[in-house]
Amino acid sequence: MAHERWRHHLDYVIVLLGFAVGSGTFVKFPYLCMRNGGGAFLIPFVMFTIIGTIPCVFLEMVIGQYSQSGPVNVWNLCPPFKGIGVGTVIIMFLYTASYSVIFAWFAYYFYNSFSPSLPWGHCGNPWNTETCISHTSDDNSTLTEDTEMLTNSTRVMYDADPTNITSVAGMTATEEFWRLQVLQVTDGLETIGGLRWPIAVCLLITYVTLFLCVFKGIRVSGKLVYVTVAVPYMLMFVFLVRGCLLPGSAEGIYYYVYPRFEKLLEPKIWIEACSFALYSLGIGFGCVITLSGHSRFNNNCFKDAIQVTLIDMISTILFGFAFFAVIGHVAYKRGMSVADFESSGFNLIFIVFPQILTYLPLPQVWAVFTFLMLMTLEIDSLVPAFEIVVAAAGDQFRGLAERRWLVTAAIIVLNFLYSLLYITQGGIYILTLVDWFTYFPSIAIFVIMECLVVGWCYGTERLQEDINSMWGKSVPRVMIISIKFICPLLLLVIFIYSLYSYRPPRYGDYDFPPWATAIGWMVSIGSLVPLPIIFCLTVLRSSGSTLKMKLKHALVPNTSWIQRTSSDCTTDEVLQPMAPEHEANLPSEPTLNA
Repeated sequence: MAHERWRHHLDYVIVLLGFAVGSGTFVKFPYLCMRNGGGAFLIPFVMFTIIGTIPCVFLEMVIGQYSQSGPVNVWNLCPPFKGIGVGTVIIMFLYTASYSVIFAWFAYYFYNSFSPSLPWGHCGNPWNTETCISHTSDDNSTLTEDTEMLTNSTRVMYDADPTNITSVAGMTATEEFWRLQVLQVTDGLETIGGLRWPIAVCLLITYVTLFLCVFKGIRVSGKLVYVTVAVPYMLMFVFLVRGCLLPGSAEGIYYYVYPRFEKLLEPKIWIEACSFALYSLGIGFGCVITLSGHSRFNNNCFKDAIQVTLIDMISTILFGFAFFAVIGHVAYKRGMSVADFESSGFNLIFIVFPQILTYLPLPQVWAVFTFLMLMTLEIDSLVPAFEIVVAAAGDQFRGLAERRWLVTAAIIVLNFLYSLLYITQGGIYILTLVDWFTYFPSIAIFVIMECLVVGWCYGTERLQEDINSMWGKSVPRVMIISIKFICPLLLLVIFIYSLYSYRPPRYGDYDFPPWATAIGWMVSIGSLVPLPIIFCLTVLRSSGSTLKMKLKHALVPNTSWIQRTSSDCTTDEVLQPMAPEHEANLPSEPTLNA
């Protein structure tokens, strides 16, 4: 599929920022700050962003821009490692399914935010149990229970009939709305139950929206992001300004910025800060490579890497200010500590956040703004993610270049059918299991391999030549040292620590059975399988009488990794296929095993 160029360079930067910020910034970052000493976490986060993230982002930008291709064909630079690209496409397919369902849940909450009273703020709903704890109650005796429910999920046991509910302990109205109305969750993977039809409608709307955003390529998505990225920033500014004017906000911000230096003595804070910094821009997901493939050949992506990474870091910190200003007010109003709100994952998004909104003035307005912001952040992540899968399919089936809409529709439909598993009554367990294993250890291995292949197999001297051919300058030697030594070492430490700290998957109080964990590891290994298979096939099919000669020839860039010059570049004001007159003289695109 002929790649198109960005109409304006700013389109490219904005799309990258949208993918980088995402809903994870508003969800995971505050949680990591809470559990790692507030401002103490910011110190290693900023440090690792500079010494680790910038080189990795720059590396992916360079090879993507030079190859002018997608996440698979970029590995024509070292063909045996095309399995890295195939693995990232598999991961992104699973990623898009998971996050499309989360978008559908956001949409359902957004719809309910227009109710006269927020349905998760009181216990007068048909789904509520007798032990429900209402947020609007004036009974001070519920304060302690309410505080505990912010951080501890309570089990609800179901019979085969999902309407026959037995409450084990009192839950807040917010948790009952999430578990009993949104999910109608069963007691485990053994009972999947039926589809949640209201969520299915939201999911269908989600995929239709994504199709409209993706099927025309960057000519649409490149403009759409100006809205979907601007809206979260505007709403974040509203949250920050209004939150700072509320009583108690200063305590929340103080908790956020005050460094508890004793935490810096713990290895965990350094590992988690490094991990978040490296993965906040989607390194190893193929996004940076794919989006950079649409850039002008002579674009100076070294400046882009620095600018995008630093803007993402500053945005993350600003979102933290907005979050903790609001948290501080709610903690003040409820007579609680900010630390009591420490939670993560689905509990934080769908229990803690909605519960916080019920304590704010004009809660419906705040709820609409919050879920609108989360939806736009999610769109910013999903559109580039689908673009990765579509680009990979188009690169491998070039005959469909004129039918991008058909490729997009096929991928969207397959993804939608797969995601229906996640919106069954037991779907939250499937989603948790798949999400638990999808990215570990695959992403860490892919990024380590990426640095090693480019830094050592392809060679940094050759990389410098490519950089010089693109914009006529070389990059500082410290960047090359980071790519060859520092980044692989940091990633290796993260990988080893992840193995050391591994624990079996859980959802609330539900422990997944051994057979489910085995399936989870199969999901994890599934994205790694193409790497050794393609490596072996590529080496065996290479020329040479001995295995050593075959390996030596296989590691040489193939004919599609051509030396380009700035004459290939056209103006960034025109959107057009890339250099068709040159491509007519090139050999046909090799398959994965070429």
